[in-house]
Amino acid sequence: LRLLTQTTRLAGTASDLQGAQYIRDRWLADGLDHVMLTPYDVALSYPTTPNTVTMVAANGTVVFTGRRIEEGFENDPDAVTYYSAYSPPGEAEGDLVFANHGSMEDFQYLVDQGVDLAGKIVIVKYGAVGRGDKAVNAEKFGALGVIVYSDPGDYGNPDGPNYPETWFLSGSGVQRGSLNGDYGDLLTPGYPAKEYAYRTDINNITATGLASIPTQPIGWEDAATLMRHLSGPAAPSDWQGGLGFNYSVGPGFVGPYANRKVHLKVTNQNVLRRTYNVIGTIRGSVEPDRYVLYGNHRDGWVYGAVDPTSGTACMLEIIRVLGALVKSGIWRPKRTIVFGSWGSEEFGLIGSTEWAEEYVKTLTQRAVAYINVDIAVMANDTMRVRGSKLLQTAIFDATKKVTFHVLFRLSYPNYPRPFEFRFNLLSFLFRFLEMGRGSDYVVFYHRLGIPSVDLMFVQNRKPGVQPVPIYPAYHTAFDTFDYVKRFIDPEFKAHQAVARVAIETVRVLSDSMILPFDLLSFADKMQAYLTGVQLEHGEVLTAQGVSLEYLESAVTNFTSAAVRLERKIGDVNKLNPLDVRALNDKLLYLERAFIDPLGLPGPPFLWYVSHVTLYM
Repeated sequence: LRLLTQTTRLAGTASDLQGAQYIRDRWLADGLDHVMLTPYDVALSYPTTPNTVTMVAANGTVVFTGRRIEEGFENDPDAVTYYSAYSPPGEAEGDLVFANHGSMEDFQYLVDQGVDLAGKIVIVKYGAVGRGDKAVNAEKFGALGVIVYSDPGDYGNPDGPNYPETWFLSGSGVQRGSLNGDYGDLLTPGYPAKEYAYRTDINNITATGLASIPTQPIGWEDAATLMRHLSGPAAPSDWQGGLGFNYSVGPGFVGPYANRKVHLKVTNQNVLRRTYNVIGTIRGSVEPDRYVLYGNHRDGWVYGAVDPTSGTACMLEIIRVLGALVKSGIWRPKRTIVFGSWGSEEFGLIGSTEWAEEYVKTLTQRAVAYINVDIAVMANDTMRVRGSKLLQTAIFDATKKVTFHVLFRLSYPNYPRPFEFRFNLLSFLFRFLEMGRGSDYVVFYHRLGIPSVDLMFVQNRKPGVQPVPIYPAYHTAFDTFDYVKRFIDPEFKAHQAVARVAIETVRVLSDSMILPFDLLSFADKMQAYLTGVQLEHGEVLTAQGVSLEYLESAVTNFTSAAVRLERKIGDVNKLNPLDVRALNDKLLYLERAFIDPLGLPGPPFLWYVSHVTLYM
């Protein structure tokens, strides 16, 4: 981790290629059977000069200029200036309005209070809705530009010290990020971004989350300067934050500041850049045409010690161990293991999506599962797993073999079971949640229906400890090796635990004669979805003459089929390879049955029918 975070790894830059070459060379030295770089030419976004947020007097004099880089990094040539990728270039000037998180409900509240948003610059907090959605929503109400910041009430420590004394975000820390709400290269949707690909116009990119007004992130110390003298009514109590004064909504400023405007200048340009995945394989000895996939992205916004290099370090250690076993002749997996170091994840899951688009037919037919470790450790309290219910038992069994040398220093069977989480928030060490849409598993799970999991150590809610939505240095220049060493995982035992759970999961999925899929938990999930629809929407559907009769019947039939297939697993003749292969094929394609390639509401290429509400 120390070595990998000595320089930045912004996607599409020379250091990004150097990082890919380093990983390729490491994997070859560690004994993988085959390693290759896979290049893609994709649309990325960078500022041509640092973007600016200023306050100007009535005569045009600039009376305040916001920071362009975090404190302490002003002379660092590698540090990436503040910006929101894919924000269009442009300048905007107007009265400032505070709009909470920038949701449609927040903007509608302002309108209902008589606040005119047309021609205004809007300042919003991170959280609640996606980065791109904030700008899209603001544009719908006539705003000219958007400023976004991380409020210390969410990411800082209003009543005490911040970084570098604690892990909480200091006032100059800025969360960079992409406004792109789609997945993959924006110029070649649905197809791999190879040299020969047809591309749409790079100067006319359209995607979910992309507005036509400029957006710029700032630190909370600059946000305080801008918001301290806002005029207008007081913001609601649930809009207040940790800046140390009562928030008003504007528009404009009070007293001697009344004639001042906020000026926003964004110089971003979309450019075609080459990005690289590194793909390495350990060939299977029995079923080489069945693939267990493991991935982590390589690019970060600045130094990225937690996101993504904590996961990269775990993957490198896993490959070192497995490679040593293969080289010594002690072990070789029955199924092929494919490792992916993905490029350009931060701009919209680009590297993993392009690779999956290039090999979509092969992956659909042959992939067993995908294991994703992006941020391996964002805190050191609790193992959190997102994933397909088919893999729940496999993951849980892997945790039984790992000693969690963290808060409680417990190993199985001393820690509570996953289903006890809701009753015991403070002591449970493993939780299994639904898949989200935040990392490289998206294309494998939501588009291709490949059973997937995402592993991470996270923070528990504890009395007296301020909860955070994600580790405070997320996507800032403060996400460094020093930050991890001092505040996240000083002894790197949580990193070790994640790597051990991941490697055991890889081993079980690649070596088990029968795929270790939990059919009954999957059926229970279907029943839970049905119950949720009945409780939340039953009355509305009934009033519209829509019956859930056929859905109820389908869930019942699926559950019965799952029970029968479980029995077949117990009865299969394990001495007959054809019987075993036929049974595994049924398991392999089970989750694919819930993919609708004709599409669903929401962003394109998200096709998992039981997750349709997640896409909307």
